Amino acid sequence: MSKRTKENADAGQPARGPLSRVELQLALLLRRAERTAAVRAAHTPALERSGYLLLQVLSTEGPLGINALAECQGLDASTVTRQVVSLEKAGFARRSRDPRDGRAVQVEATPSGEAQLERERSRRRSMYDQILADWSPTERALLASLLERLNQDLDAYRRDPDE
Repeated sequence: MSKRTKENADAGQPARGPLSRVELQLALLLRRAERTAAVRAAHTPALERSGYLLLQVLSTEGPLGINALAECQGLDASTVTRQVVSLEKAGFARRSRDPRDGRAVQVEATPSGEAQLERERSRRRSMYDQILADWSPTERALLASLLERLNQDLDAYRRDPDE
């Protein structure tokens, strides 16, 4: 029996097996994280999640083309283009011609975008510091490691779901 088959065999109690619990807890996590962030912000955030994630990449990687940004985010280039337009309108990013290839466009974070990204990072860290206040440093580190691994595996699955 393959590893995948063993794990899927939530024998006798499918609603209580590990994979069923993972699926349900992830669904709840995503909904609660979004709802908690919105409530705690007490206003419409100036930087939505999609913009936050794009600015994270630009801050780390520097200027990138739309296709490279799309690949980093696991999104379609047309979706990223819409998100970049939104960031541009807010003054958080700018598009310019790629100096290596004048036909291509690159996107970079503006100083205002970098500042907004840092404010958002700070707000989010503060929120999770409160939420995880009763967790030990070891538990926090373990959660971070497991979430990183889950995200890496989700990316690998997205690239080749049949593997």
